[in-house]
Amino acid sequence: MVLRKLLPGRKTDSARESVPVSGEEIAALLESLATASTSATWKCRHGAGSVLVEGSVDFGARESRATVIRGKATYEYIRRGSTAFRAPVVEDEDAEQSWEFASETDACGIHAYAIPEVLAAAVRTAGHLNVGKAEEVGERKLVPVTASLKPKTTDPDGRVARLARQLRDHGAMVLLVSALVEPSGWDEETDEPAGPRIARLRIELPHWTPADNPMDDHAVSIELFDLNEPVEIDVPQEAEADRRRTTRTCADLALF
Repeated sequence: MVLRKLLPGRKTDSARESVPVSGEEIAALLESLATASTSATWKCRHGAGSVLVEGSVDFGARESRATVIRGKATYEYIRRGSTAFRAPVVEDEDAEQSWEFASETDACGIHAYAIPEVLAAAVRTAGHLNVGKAEEVGERKLVPVTASLKPKTTDPDGRVARLARQLRDHGAMVLLVSALVEPSGWDEETDEPAGPRIARLRIELPHWTPADNPMDDHAVSIELFDLNEPVEIDVPQEAEADRRRTTRTCADLALF
């Protein structure tokens, strides 16, 4: 038997001793990301409430859909480009949905954190990755590998500089991008053991003050899964909307 002397305070070996995936692998996956299912939680500190979101996103078409629950209200949101449609969810399947729409008036336009190639560029500049404790997701244990992004407006890469400006304009200084990694698995095609695989992605803004309301304070966590699986998003026409909205709420921010 070979005995190994452990460092003080170190009782056992763990998955945290090594990084199961590299920053380059996370960035490459982000660049290849075309579609995903989404799950998000928004905490509105100013309103002492939370917004729960389930949906899907097509990054190539710049479209997304989401079911948003806040308190007793449930809405369906659909977004194409800078236009968002909203309709209350009704229990009667035969009832027509009453759509309303709003155009994004935020000066920065589509948020850079929602553009995978922008995140990929920022991850490549992040440097050190932090490996966290394994988390149970369904029947799997996934290890989070996190890049803490603190982009600068002076970055020579224009995409990273744009991300920095948007975060600054929204009162956010740090963006966390995590790969939830399955350390080992089984390749169904080759019927052989497989190495580390990124099963999910997580994007977190621990603190965010929306540009259109500097008195608000939000924290958001968005998970992307079923990566690059087909999604269907049926976007209504503006002519189908009953009215145009001129005001937005926290729930509008929940749309990826």
